[in-house]
Amino acid sequence: MLCRMHARSAKALLSLLALAAVIWTGQAGAAVGDIHAIDGVWITSPRDNGSYVTVRIAPCSDDPIKRCGTVIDTHNGARADIVGDPILRDMAFEGEGRWGGGEIIRPGRGTRYRSYLQLTEKGLEVKGCVAGGLFCGGTLWTRQ
Repeated sequence: MLCRMHARSAKALLSLLALAAVIWTGQAGAAVGDIHAIDGVWITSPRDNGSYVTVRIAPCSDDPIKRCGTVIDTHNGARADIVGDPILRDMAFEGEGRWGGGEIIRPGRGTRYRSYLQLTEKGLEVKGCVAGGLFCGGTLWTRQ
């Protein structure tokens, strides 16, 4: 009787460990491989003067497969009149935690740059490029 209980306990433990592994790997995969992984509220890196903005990323209104970002708040001296301005437009999911094919827009000025996003453990790497992608600059946004 004791051996049967031991065997049942061992099977139950193995089943529990297998279930935990499936759940853990499923969640890890969703963070990188899911089109919705960047949806939500992000805080931009502070500029040299300490100002930064809060951005909401969501499906674009004209194409819900792509992602757009809007400034929803300003901090530490960032211009309040840019709230509501678009900052990301038409970002297409490319897989492996990457989005591209869209633009990053400088709020308040409307200057547009080709943009690429990469979701990492540290946050969302946001790059803007000029000259056909020859020169790119980037920053790290953190999830709020």
